[in-house]
This record gives sequence, C-alpha cells and structure tokens, in this order.
Amino acid sequence: MPGPADRDRFWAAIEDGLDELARGLVVRIRAELPSYAQLPEGEHFRNVRSLYETMTRSLAAGAPPNPEVLQSIRASARRRAYYDMPVYDVLAAFHHAQQELWEALRRSDLATESLLVELVGPMAQWSQAMSQAVVDAYVAQQGGREQHERETRARFFDVLHADGPHQDATDLMRELALDPDGEFTVLVARSRWWPRESVDALQRAGRRITGVVHADARAGLLTIVSQGAVLDDVVALAAETGGEDRPLGVGLTRPGLAGIRLGLGDATRALRLAEADGRAAVRFETDWFPAVIPDLVPLLGPLLEPIRRVAGEQPDLADAVVAYAESGFTLRGTGAALTLHPNSVSYRLTRWHQLTGLDVRSFAELALSLVAITEARRNT
Repeated sequence: MPGPADRDRFWAAIEDGLDELARGLVVRIRAELPSYAQLPEGEHFRNVRSLYETMTRSLAAGAPPNPEVLQSIRASARRRAYYDMPVYDVLAAFHHAQQELWEALRRSDLATESLLVELVGPMAQWSQAMSQAVVDAYVAQQGGREQHERETRARFFDVLHADGPHQDATDLMRELALDPDGEFTVLVARSRWWPRESVDALQRAGRRITGVVHADARAGLLTIVSQGAVLDDVVALAAETGGEDRPLGVGLTRPGLAGIRLGLGDATRALRLAEADGRAAVRFETDWFPAVIPDLVPLLGPLLEPIRRVAGEQPDLADAVVAYAESGFTLRGTGAALTLHPNSVSYRLTRWHQLTGLDVRSFAELALSLVAITEARRNT
C-alpha cells in the first residue's frame, strides 16, 4: 500500500509530463479526427493541457469533477459545435484524452497495482461526467441557439464598450466560442451603412469561413471581432455584405479582452483615415503613421502650425522632405524619386530648414516635419 510520500511523488511525476502528454494527444486527435483542423492548434493544446492539469489534481485529491470544471468542458464543446464539428468527434477526442492519461498513469515507474485499482472508479466518473457535459452542450446549442447567441453577443459588446474590467467577460467569450486567451482582430465601419439585416447577414456569412466572427452595430459603429479567421476573408465578407465602397478600418491583432479594446481604437483610427482618403479598407498595421496624426495634432498644435503653413505655401519643398524620408535619406535617392539633380534636392531641403527651422537630418525634426506635411495635405 503506497504511503502519502509515494503518492506525492507519483502525482508530481505525472504532472511534470503533462506538456508532453498534451502535445502528443493534440497530434493524435488532429490526425485521427479531421474536423479538428478547424480548431486553432494553439488553442487546442491549451484546452488539453488545462484539462489534464484539472483531471490529475482532482484524481490526486480524490475529488469528483466540480461544477466549474464541467462548465469549462461545456464551453469547449460549444466552441466545437460553433465550428460544426460532429459531436461524435468531440466525444471521441475526450475519450482519447482519458485513454492517454490512463496509459500515462499505468506506465509510470511509481505506479502500484493498488494505486491504479483505486483510480479505476474516479476515472470512470470523469469519463461519464465529461461525456454528459459534451452532450449537454450540443443539445443546448441546437435548442434556441441563435437567440441565445444573439443575447450573449449583445452582452459581450456591452462589456467591450464599457470602461474597466468585467468579471463576466471570460464566460461570455467562451459562450461565443471565443478563446479568451487567444488573439483577436477588430474591424469597424460606420453603422449608418449597416442596417440590422446587413449585420445579421454578415453574422451568418461569418460561418462560411474558418474562425469565429461576431458583429454588432451601436454608438455609430459597426464592430467586427474576429478570431482564428484569415483577415482577407473577413474583409471580403464585409465588402460582400455591406458594399465594396464602404470604408472599413482594421486594427492590429492583439491578445485578450484588453487587446480587443485596443484593437477597437486602432480600427477606429484606421477607419477615420479610410474615410479621409476615400479608401475602402485601411489597416492600422501598415498605415499607423497617418492614422494617428489627428490624435497628435491637438498635442503638437503650436509646433505644427507654422510648419503646416510653409508646407501649404511651398509644396515642392514639402515633397522633397517626404521623398527624402522615403528614399533612404540620401540626396541621390530623393533626386531619383523626384526626377531632380541631387543639388536641387539639397537646395530644397536647405530652404525647408531656413523657413521652418527644422533640419531633416535630425530624426525628431524630420518626424515633426512629416506630421505637419501630412496634416497640411489632408486639409487642402
């Protein structure tokens, strides 16, 4: 009969091997169950690793699956249902998880026959509880799924647009088949172009692509939160549903709820630029500099005003400054871009220095010049 110290060593050894065990199970499931290819692999590993940790600690303590654990399993199952993965595949995956853990317990050098016999009943209890949780989740998804999802989505966007943390955010995200620890991309458009039927159509269309897409229109904005989706696919869906000529802003891909909120700001700035430039879609990732300039103007106003005036009055000088920044900071490269002799470029940059007091060979002064020129061009 193993003593407490033997048991502790046994469970410590099992826990040390959980990363390897989880990685192996993910490879097996994705090889044997093709429907799992729809689930992002990183998320899949985190789910399995978390389940194994919970199971081993529960078995070590002699405790049955608690309600919080079963709620988490149901949330994982709902996410798989969202991807239209067959319930039989999900049940098979949970069966594989239990089977692989049992084999790891049995193979351990510290395992004893009496200890393994003690674990037969609890392992069976876990198997039954997990299977029931999966079935419950799928049944719930089928009955009233659309209405429940719409209500949950509305609550989630309430949280997204509210200030400060929210204790229900994680649960809401899982209800919507979103991985709270994963990465998200936010896209926005003006809601005046998006009547309710168009938002609903976009939401339905989102099921045609890999990943999860949720859309909501409020406070003048259509907000799209996507996870695990190819960004070009989401942009194409928005154009297909709302119209190709409707301006769209795309934020940076960021992790967690905090990242969604930051991405909302990115996307809104990108949308502002798309509207100003008459473009269909602007990505903050590539156009961050002109996108943030309107936010800098109130802060830098006294510095910018005289420079903007020179840029407006002397567009050839402003063109030389911009070309210098975009041509490797060389007179030869700038001249080639503007079809000018390097001496003419040098004269224009010197003249800019004389009129504005800004030397483009200084990083800070070149940056200030570019902000002022961009703002001046936008207002012409």
